Amino acid sequence: MKKYSYPFLFSATIAFLGLVYGVMWWHREVYRITFLSVSTTRYMIVAAMILALFISIYVIGRGAVKSNKHIDYLKFYGGACIVLFFVFAMALITMTYLLPGPVVTYTAAYSYAEGSRKSCSGADVDDPDLGTNIRICHPAGNYAFDNEIFVEKRNNALGSVVMYAMTSP
Repeated sequence: MKKYSYPFLFSATIAFLGLVYGVMWWHREVYRITFLSVSTTRYMIVAAMILALFISIYVIGRGAVKSNKHIDYLKFYGGACIVLFFVFAMALITMTYLLPGPVVTYTAAYSYAEGSRKSCSGADVDDPDLGTNIRICHPAGNYAFDNEIFVEKRNNALGSVVMYAMTSP
């Protein structure tokens, strides 16, 4: 297929729109209910930095970065770290969402968290398994008043997936 033909244009447009829709669906359905454990996050950051170092050495050794300034090499390394961090984060969050694990339930006190342009409103809960504070978006019940919340989640080696949450009246 020629790159200047209408079928190529239509297929490229459909593929791009499908990718945008897929990322939006992933953010809404997978990212908001999946939480990585602290150790998984640390390993992800270290792995992204090490892989970015190897990629930077390879690319600079091949002569792709046309500069003799050290700051340009650091910029390339920093950009590679950021890109790999996002790729690893998407892959690990999706794997955490898809992997099976035992279902755990608990009841805990929560505080109401207001939503903004970048986050949802919901309940901030101290998760005992993850050892951190998580935000559960739009739990069932009236969550505008600080009280107790019942959380049902699935744990695995990488983190947790909140399956159901309900506030007490």
